[in-house]
Amino acid sequence: MSRSSKQEGRKNRLSRRTRRRFIKTAGAGTVVALAGCTGSESDSADGSTPGTTGSGGTKTIRVINSAYQPVQEVFTEIFSEFEEQEGNVNVEYNRVDFADAPQQAAQAQAAGEPWDVMNLASPGNNVTAAQEGLLQPINSVIEDRGTDYWNEKSLFRLDGDYYFAPNFGSVIKLNYRQDLFEEVGAPMPPFDSWDEYMNAAEMLTDDSQNRYGHPVFLGNNHFHGVWPMMLTMMNGGGVVNPDGEIIFDSEETAEALQFVKDMNEYSPTSAHNSSIPDMRPPLYQGQYAMTWYSTNQVPSDISNYNPDLQGEVKVTHVPAPTSDDTPVARMTGTGYGVSSETEHPEIAKRLVKHITERENVVRQLLGQPAAKIPMVSGVLEEDRLWESDTLQQYEDHYRNLVSIAENYGRIIAVNENPETVNPITGRALSEAMVVGAAQDVVINDMNPMESATKWADRMRNEYQ
Repeated sequence: MSRSSKQEGRKNRLSRRTRRRFIKTAGAGTVVALAGCTGSESDSADGSTPGTTGSGGTKTIRVINSAYQPVQEVFTEIFSEFEEQEGNVNVEYNRVDFADAPQQAAQAQAAGEPWDVMNLASPGNNVTAAQEGLLQPINSVIEDRGTDYWNEKSLFRLDGDYYFAPNFGSVIKLNYRQDLFEEVGAPMPPFDSWDEYMNAAEMLTDDSQNRYGHPVFLGNNHFHGVWPMMLTMMNGGGVVNPDGEIIFDSEETAEALQFVKDMNEYSPTSAHNSSIPDMRPPLYQGQYAMTWYSTNQVPSDISNYNPDLQGEVKVTHVPAPTSDDTPVARMTGTGYGVSSETEHPEIAKRLVKHITERENVVRQLLGQPAAKIPMVSGVLEEDRLWESDTLQQYEDHYRNLVSIAENYGRIIAVNENPETVNPITGRALSEAMVVGAAQDVVINDMNPMESATKWADRMRNEYQ
């Protein structure tokens, strides 16, 4: 047996007492129960235990994810092909909503009917599940292909082990109207500094025409805190340091919150409580000259809201304070893991490898062309990707998007500090603590340092 297989086996043999507990999952804020114990990894010739079998010895592999409808259809095809490839395997596929994924996975495992292969919809959910024993290491899946096969920023280890094989994700970017920039002569992105960023927002704002340079979103949701969090990190601040200590009450955080307040001068107040989907349409309707977002909906948004803007909506990264600072672009890249309770671990790992084969990742991306970015290398060199009419029309746009992820991407929900995995940052975002600090400064006119201190104290009380 290989060293990695032995190590995986040891990690799987966690005690029933240690793992039966309630946890509050980072991404969804859902309380779930974890229970059960792990069986042997290789009780039969193929490394599987003859437990969940049907007639003729068919083994059932249960899969859970939160794929959107078009991609869900692609997964159904991929799983059917895996069944044919294996010959004696039936894949049972269940798609659940983002918020329900952790709870459903934990409940199924507690009931003795685990989902063998899981993608729990967010990095925070996945990491929390791994830390609580819901998943097992899959070092062999990652190492068999070599770490160069994956986007290096999408890979991370927990206590030296890999638990997730990433397929695709998204990255925060700044969408902007090139035509409006040209109309007013504003400095064109990419910006070299916050000063350039704000100067452009000021020049593009004309409230007599209901046009604003840059919206400031302040809703009580998991998403609106991402922009102030990125600004804080670019400025040298953060939520937590590598030792797990809360550091939100810093001058760097206060400066970032002040910048949010300054940018609010060029935002309509209606943006403050915008829903997440409503962050995008005003860009195409002429109310916003710039807006930030994650999943890339530009092609479909142009088609739906303003077809005349074909070629006029560009993408760039949110800038750092100065040209000497490094931008940070919040990235998601959840990936697939294997249950610690599966009776067929080797089959489950083969399925994870099948899902993350380069050609299958291309197919998943084509389910929603240009919406997501690959988390495996070499995808942009695949001819099949560019057979899509949408990607042909938006090739430069899409390549820029992928380059933002490669150059500046970071899965800040769990990997705020490189080489350190900690889901506290994701919790601070999903539980609206970061955006709460911005609300206090912008809406309640609180001193930025006082706000940073207030919310840092809350984080310490809640997370430490």
